Amino acid sequence: MSTPSFRIEADGTDITDRIRDRLVSLRITDQAGQQSDSLELTIDDRDKRMEVPRYGAWLRVWLGYSSGARKPTYMGAYAVDDVDLSMGPRSMVIRATAAQTAPELVKESRTQSWDRKTLGQIVQEIGKRNGLQVVVKGDLAGLQIQHEDQTNETDQGFLTRLAERYGAVIKPADGKLVVVPRGQPGTAGGATIRLEEVSYFRAVLKGRGAYGGVKARWIDRTTNTEKVVTAGESSGQLPVFEERQLHKTQAEAEKAAAARLQSFRSGEVRVSLQMQGRPDVNAEGSITLQGFRPEVDGTWQAKSITHELAGGGYSTSVECGTEGSDNDEWTSGQVGGGVGMNGVRAGANNGRPASEKARLIAQAAERARGMNTSGGPDGGNNACLYAVNKVLRSAGITPPWGNSNYVPNARSVLAGGAGTLLSGPEPGAIAIMRDNGSPPYPHIGVVQTDGRTIISNSSSRGSFTWSAGEGSYTSTYGRTPEYWRLR
Repeated sequence: MSTPSFRIEADGTDITDRIRDRLVSLRITDQAGQQSDSLELTIDDRDKRMEVPRYGAWLRVWLGYSSGARKPTYMGAYAVDDVDLSMGPRSMVIRATAAQTAPELVKESRTQSWDRKTLGQIVQEIGKRNGLQVVVKGDLAGLQIQHEDQTNETDQGFLTRLAERYGAVIKPADGKLVVVPRGQPGTAGGATIRLEEVSYFRAVLKGRGAYGGVKARWIDRTTNTEKVVTAGESSGQLPVFEERQLHKTQAEAEKAAAARLQSFRSGEVRVSLQMQGRPDVNAEGSITLQGFRPEVDGTWQAKSITHELAGGGYSTSVECGTEGSDNDEWTSGQVGGGVGMNGVRAGANNGRPASEKARLIAQAAERARGMNTSGGPDGGNNACLYAVNKVLRSAGITPPWGNSNYVPNARSVLAGGAGTLLSGPEPGAIAIMRDNGSPPYPHIGVVQTDGRTIISNSSSRGSFTWSAGEGSYTSTYGRTPEYWRLR
């Protein structure tokens, strides 16, 4: 493989040569589903001559190698979200996110009825009013939808709901609204990875053959009663899984039950691996593994891809596997046994020492950067504790305040013995912002691995992207934050 190479444009101007000898690291995180992709650049600011980019500046990135078949590949456009300047040594960290591509898609609620439309027509109309070009792949554009209500719901929340129902992924990226079939090989670009290319891999196999049958409910509009269909065995040694969703037609219920049963028969597979940089690997596409072992080999859905250029080397990390019963479980984990983004079962790390918990929390917060929270309270507008709960569960730690999304409750539990009040920030600490209200705890976040900046939910964007120092949070809320270490 030849020498790693990159190219960066800022608002249309090529700045590659300007920063080439100053680039410390470049990291791109490509997330599946509605989570926002992100870019982080660390630049040597030794002489303070580097221009600080404006908020919202567009950065377009190409990454690959200087020669051969994998020359720099376009990795997308990202809008600058925050800039972190520090000394010791002097550095500038620029963080940008693709969520800025369509801010109104995330935050503005609407009420509208959709009648006798195809999925393609709905996406086209929503894309047009949000100023986005629409790209629909596979057979999704022609799917017929007789009636659907969007009631006080953001466009992104509405599209996410449709996507889950029809087995699709809808995501704003690079000025486009992209619609692809979830997990279908080749829909977003497929890649083959062989064992000899990989420096590290880990596979977690879960629930193979755990259920003998699946029941799904549907509403019979003729009699206005609920009815049940069953896929597989309803009476036998293995339990029967019951779908929570009430489907609109018998055919829809039968399809959902059959799909869920098939996933139970093969079990859930989660694979993490690292290798030399592969610019052709992207989330939403398919990953075909060869030469690992029979249970691991096969074609899987890519869930999260991280490309990192640092120290003269280029590496790619991949998270892939089966879709799972709930797309959100991949990154959030679930109380009572879900698996987080790093393959750790929720609650698995509850008994670790406080220092180890803090390290795991800080790492989980870094991985969760850009996480979409529009499924949380008030469409993501009041989802700060909701986001922190997801971070803790992905670190294998059960939130000591349970499923509460009310910050004063979390603070009360911490003060009641679940936490230790610190004199200042440290990696993995829970940061609780204070104002002069009653109660005075309106916001919560997590101190990042640098021990200084706090990352939390951004209400305006409905995403886990607000990363700033203590001064910024103090300016916003009027008082310095509190910092708590979980015991």
